Amino acid sequence: MQVTRNTKISRILRENKLAVETISSINPHFKKLNNPVLRRVMAPRVTVKDAAKIGKVSINEFLQKLENIGFDVIFEEQTLETSSKTTKTEIEPSQIVVLDVRPTIESGADPFKEIMAGVKEMKESETLKVINVFEPIPLITILKEKGYKSWTNEVSANEYHTFFEKETPISHQEIVADMPISEGSFEEKLVSFGGNIREIDVRLLEMPEPMVNILKEIETLADDYVLLVNHKKVPQFLLPELKSRGYIWIHKEIEPGLTQLLVFKK
Repeated sequence: MQVTRNTKISRILRENKLAVETISSINPHFKKLNNPVLRRVMAPRVTVKDAAKIGKVSINEFLQKLENIGFDVIFEEQTLETSSKTTKTEIEPSQIVVLDVRPTIESGADPFKEIMAGVKEMKESETLKVINVFEPIPLITILKEKGYKSWTNEVSANEYHTFFEKETPISHQEIVADMPISEGSFEEKLVSFGGNIREIDVRLLEMPEPMVNILKEIETLADDYVLLVNHKKVPQFLLPELKSRGYIWIHKEIEPGLTQLLVFKK
């Protein structure tokens, strides 16, 4: 298996059982991967690049560890990366909602639903402050796709404060206008793949699990296959992510509460 900066940790763990211990040795935070529950819910959200940032090592250091246990890795060109951290202090204390997820993580549970519930209850004028033992890169990515800007303050080696504020949302029409839509009808495109179809239904999942599951599916989707997704609506926050990964999509509204999407490589 070939590994790059964009390879998901979940794929690496599936490929080689030794990878759990190898990654855990890089930084104490990764010992959470020994917990099957956290491994299942966190690994699909994290890339090698994300994990290297969380572990405070270079991408190449992370890749070297994987090469040592038999992976075919593509190292990064040695470039100086600038920090993306910013600090913002002028926030009215009464507008800050504090969520400390350290006890949840220490108990071996996944704080993701707890955080998303907090986001859902927030007022537009409020700022969410998540206290964690590391910078929550996957959460930052997911909430960015949902229209939140963020910044992180490193208080100590084991305490990070990450703030999230709602930005002006991009309209569905603006996203669609910038997407590489497939030519031809929905039916024509579906037929063109013959039997090379993988189908999933995400209608009963809570946000943002539909997007998480769709991205997990395309991670292992062969280039000559199409992913047929049964969804409640066109998932607007998913579309830019599909574009960035080189996928085209086409959709069809079947009935109220059921929209089908075809997702495939360009």
